[in-house]
Amino acid sequence: MSKQIKHFLPIALDITDKKILIIGGDEDAYKKLKILQRSTNLIEVIAPQIISWIKNSGVVYHEKQYSKEVLKDYFLIYSCVEDPAFVRQLMRDTKEAGVLLNVHDQPDFCEFISPAIYKHSNISVAVSSNGEDVYESIRMRNQLKDYFENYQLQKQLIAN
Repeated sequence: MSKQIKHFLPIALDITDKKILIIGGDEDAYKKLKILQRSTNLIEVIAPQIISWIKNSGVVYHEKQYSKEVLKDYFLIYSCVEDPAFVRQLMRDTKEAGVLLNVHDQPDFCEFISPAIYKHSNISVAVSSNGEDVYESIRMRNQLKDYFENYQLQKQLIAN
């Protein structure tokens, strides 16, 4: 059986006043949380066990088991749970609830992916590898970041 190739459309979503849920309470969930906090503070975390870094991050967290009833309150769901049976159930639940799902490090199960982003003022540059090579996306984002920061520095020097 051949693997279905996914085609992700790079877009920017308006998340103003929209809550995002992270399912999972480990280091991977914390890393995702820190990335999301660059864009919003309307993030909540749910997991039976949550590490202290998340608890001390300032977000609302629920130290309990996931249940599909919580999905109705959120715009986007990020899962940082590696259990395949759980992921399959979550995929069914989010589809039924009409909520988009991202499964950490498993693009085959994602309905959306998050690109590597560089943001300066009102300009954002996103680099995506269609979920195929995250590290290459990050490397290219970092090259663009260096370019834009050097450009800004040159503009400041010229202005002075």
